[in-house]
Amino acid sequence: MFRNVYLITFIYLFGLTTGLSAFSTNPTSFPKDTIKCDSLSIPFANILNTLILQSKWQESYQLIDQWKETCDATEINSRAAILVALSSGVKQEEAIKSYFQSDFHFVYKYRMQYSEDDLYQYYFQEYRTYFNYIPLRHPLDSTLCNIAKKIFSRTDLSNDEKLACKLFSGDFTSFEKESKKKKYINSYVRNFHNADKRYLASQKMGFQLFSGIYNSMDEGQYIGANPSLGIGLNSPIAAQWMFEFQIRCRIMQGDKKYNFVALGDNYLVDSKLGINLNINVMYQYSDIKNIFLYPKFGLGYEAIFTGVKIYNPIDEVTNSYDINTLHSNIGILILTPCFRKNYIGLEASYHYCPYRWSKGLKSKFNNNAFSLELIYRF
Repeated sequence: MFRNVYLITFIYLFGLTTGLSAFSTNPTSFPKDTIKCDSLSIPFANILNTLILQSKWQESYQLIDQWKETCDATEINSRAAILVALSSGVKQEEAIKSYFQSDFHFVYKYRMQYSEDDLYQYYFQEYRTYFNYIPLRHPLDSTLCNIAKKIFSRTDLSNDEKLACKLFSGDFTSFEKESKKKKYINSYVRNFHNADKRYLASQKMGFQLFSGIYNSMDEGQYIGANPSLGIGLNSPIAAQWMFEFQIRCRIMQGDKKYNFVALGDNYLVDSKLGINLNINVMYQYSDIKNIFLYPKFGLGYEAIFTGVKIYNPIDEVTNSYDINTLHSNIGILILTPCFRKNYIGLEASYHYCPYRWSKGLKSKFNNNAFSLELIYRF
């Protein structure tokens, strides 16, 4: 009987909203089209909000079923269904999984964010279909947030139900903090949320830090094994082909002094620093169990600073004279995910630098080198 009263009320509201004088007294008979949903969704939300405030869970769930039969499952009626069911003591693990698998959590996130904006009415008109025809800042949103906060404090919830309630409370910062707790390590919601973060991060440019050993194959040991460190900028990792720009510094220590000529004068040089700037191209060869394999090739600029500086009295400037040449490399990069959206890996590369191209260098450097470096991409 209660159900019929609310259906009659619903029909009356619909008639006032649309100006229609007659139609079926059973909302489930309406076709699932956008015109009907646009007209019916607000009356559904208004009545549901009243029922929830009165803690009439059974009637609320019946009305949600009518809503879903009329307009299919949407973000807001699915969120309401989960919270109403939890309020009446019904477990909701599978419904929560379905909510996330349908990407409703993205709709909810944008709904809450746009609701806080002064232009919320504009955003609703622009994306009314995306927001299921329910205006932003509708009272039902506030009611559901309050219900979620109350349910979260209960001790009989599963980890997924706890995290879903924390999310539905509207405090995304608290949700992030809560989901990082160790007790949720096997939670479906946490793992799904982390996978989303990783996917979104993979669509963006990335930065990298790296450090390791750069070892010249120099028999004369003019250049030996030196520590290296650097930074890089990568194109999105989601693409099959990836491009990167790297700056590598080598701390040259324990190397032999070498002969260098500048303006006809010979210098015995003990270099302390070398750099190279490279543009690399990589191809994702395989992705097996979160192991990403990238063969790579690059070209760039090589410089070894000699410390030789000569003052030019005519131009009144001091000029530096260093070793400058081409830097090429070929190697392989292995990456694996770490934390929520970052990667860690190892890179092994062969480097070729034709040092004879630098006119001032008189000692014979070996043009070949290899490096082994630890990579952190974020």
